[in-house]
Amino acid sequence: MARWVSWLTLALFVVSLFSGLVVMFAYHPSTAYESIQRLTYLTPYGAFFRQLHYFSSEFLMGMLIIHITIELMKKSIAMRTAAWVYGVVGALSVVLLMFSGFILKADQSANAAAQVAFTLMGETPLLSTLKALIQDTVSFYHKFFIWHIVLLPLLLGYGIYRHIKFLSPKLPYTIIATALSILVLLLIPMPADIIPNEAVKHLQGPWFFWGAENLLQMELGSWMVTLIMTIPFVLLALIILSARKTLLKFALVLWTLLYTAVSLAWWL
Repeated sequence: MARWVSWLTLALFVVSLFSGLVVMFAYHPSTAYESIQRLTYLTPYGAFFRQLHYFSSEFLMGMLIIHITIELMKKSIAMRTAAWVYGVVGALSVVLLMFSGFILKADQSANAAAQVAFTLMGETPLLSTLKALIQDTVSFYHKFFIWHIVLLPLLLGYGIYRHIKFLSPKLPYTIIATALSILVLLLIPMPADIIPNEAVKHLQGPWFFWGAENLLQMELGSWMVTLIMTIPFVLLALIILSARKTLLKFALVLWTLLYTAVSLAWWL
């Protein structure tokens, strides 16, 4: 099963990448929201490729979590230290790609999530100096666009290659990944865009960012929230280096349970 999950995860990355290329040619950072609406409602097959990109990316995130869980459940990690660490880099790249993609849809929820991210970076030591690499004072979306279509895909591709030594998935898995994504987009509607400045009761960022948003609403310091968000990646990187793997795995499970509880707090 572990091998099957690994191949399908790689195939989903390829489907997300190629569907994203189609979306990229219709996207204009200077008129971000308008270009997304044109793509969705006016461009032939635009809505299909946008949804294919969205659902294949969501599947990718889910399969990545399953892949990591399976590897951690093994009695021993049969992988070189460097390969494991590059895998962690790849996992972080997926999260950043998902977040930047959410921002690029440019609706009201995307703008709110971006402002939360800028607040976290601006009030966190070290990260505040990197804020200029993301925030564009001329056009809000230009730098997010560059990160999303160039820098982060390159980082993810490099991390995957150093992790497993190849980037091309087997054709049957690519077909399965595409079919699953298409099936879901036919059955489940993609979350609707929220018109900028429209009156709404509650705005939410991407699902994996809910915990951070709720922690901020609980008036926890920005630097503390940022620290909490980095814990799982630090733990994953340390597992391969430490002799106390069981303790680190327990800490990772505990973090997952607590973060999930905080993420769902708004619904309770």
